[in-house]
Amino acid sequence: MASKPLSTAPADESAPYWRAPKVLLDAAVRSSSLLPHDLVNRFTVERFQLFLTGYLAMYGGAGVLLPLWEYLFVLRSAWFLAIAAICTGQCLVLAVALPLARRGKHRQSITVACIGNWAAVLLITFVAPNLLPVMVLAALVPVVFAQPYIRWQRGLAFAVITAGCVLALAVLARFQHFAHLAVQPPRWIENAFILVALPVHAFHLLVIAFNNAGALAVSEQMLAERAAEAEASRSRLVTAADEERRRLERDLHDGAQQHLVALAVLLQLARTAENGNHQSLLTEASGLLESAIAEIRRLAHGIYPPSLVSGGLARALPAVAAHAPIPIQLDLQDLGRYPAPIEAALYFCAIEALQNATKHGGADTTVTITASADPRTLTLTISDTGCGFEPTTGGTGLTNMTDRVSAIGGKLVIDSAPGRGTRVAAVVETPASAQQAPQASG
Repeated sequence: MASKPLSTAPADESAPYWRAPKVLLDAAVRSSSLLPHDLVNRFTVERFQLFLTGYLAMYGGAGVLLPLWEYLFVLRSAWFLAIAAICTGQCLVLAVALPLARRGKHRQSITVACIGNWAAVLLITFVAPNLLPVMVLAALVPVVFAQPYIRWQRGLAFAVITAGCVLALAVLARFQHFAHLAVQPPRWIENAFILVALPVHAFHLLVIAFNNAGALAVSEQMLAERAAEAEASRSRLVTAADEERRRLERDLHDGAQQHLVALAVLLQLARTAENGNHQSLLTEASGLLESAIAEIRRLAHGIYPPSLVSGGLARALPAVAAHAPIPIQLDLQDLGRYPAPIEAALYFCAIEALQNATKHGGADTTVTITASADPRTLTLTISDTGCGFEPTTGGTGLTNMTDRVSAIGGKLVIDSAPGRGTRVAAVVETPASAQQAPQASG
């Protein structure tokens, strides 16, 4: 069993249940394989809705309409009415489970569906013992399907309950005699139902198991690729840190250190000056000191701006926009305070994106920075109206942004093409307790 259920998209982002078959069919047709294994990881909401809708249709058609038709036109037996009544109850249960799935409550939905299914197959077997083979497979289908959506503890409990249900089905089929109280349908009806339903349920189970196993293989491949990307990103970050350290060393040596050395020389000359000549030396020393302070401030601002420390992104980004050489529109109303690594990564990503837009965007380029947040994620989007580029030809700037966001567990999405500008979106997971702060927008 999976240690945790698949993360599913919010219900309002999923396709309507009546479009689920088309969405899955389109994905299957575009896939390179006949049964695309990644449909368990993608389209999880649509797949769940399709399963419940299909199961509802199966119980309604084969369990309600067919027995009623047989009762009216083949044999007036209470046997058919009993099966129709049982399947009608299961249809009502599935009708409750489907809205739960639409609201994203997948664990509750599959639990309701499984409980109703166990009860239905037990009652049907009690009424029609000869249908035991079909009912055994019917008892397994929802539990096998539920595996990617539930935690292993609940999955284990479902497996144990299903095993007990199958044992109860065998006992009922072997020892109960209630069915002899009603007029039995012709043997050919039972045989026809079993010959059709048995391979259908078996094929359904095999498809679900095949996709689940394929999804596991795809997940392992994705983990391996992410591990390789993380290792490459870590190597690039170490290299970038070393280069940045050497740059700072050069800047300090060539800038502030030279000012301080000259200041020390001037102070020594002022100490030994005669006849009031020290005044001009002290004035020159004061200028050198101010230059050294300004140089150190410039270096410190490049490392971590004070406005980011005191006010977070909501204060630091407007400060950048105010001094930018191109027009910048800000929409930061959803921004609050977040952990320092998140704020730093998004800040420097925004700086990098702005520098790229300024350098390569062309004349009349404008930039829009937008923040959107919910209890789980924070998205910072930097869009420009520049000339755009082919994303596959991105340089070190895009690599640096990707590495920064990846280092905090986020994802960078780059959307650009020649002639239609660039959109860079950084998406990171955030603590649910992030405090909202007053925002600035422009």
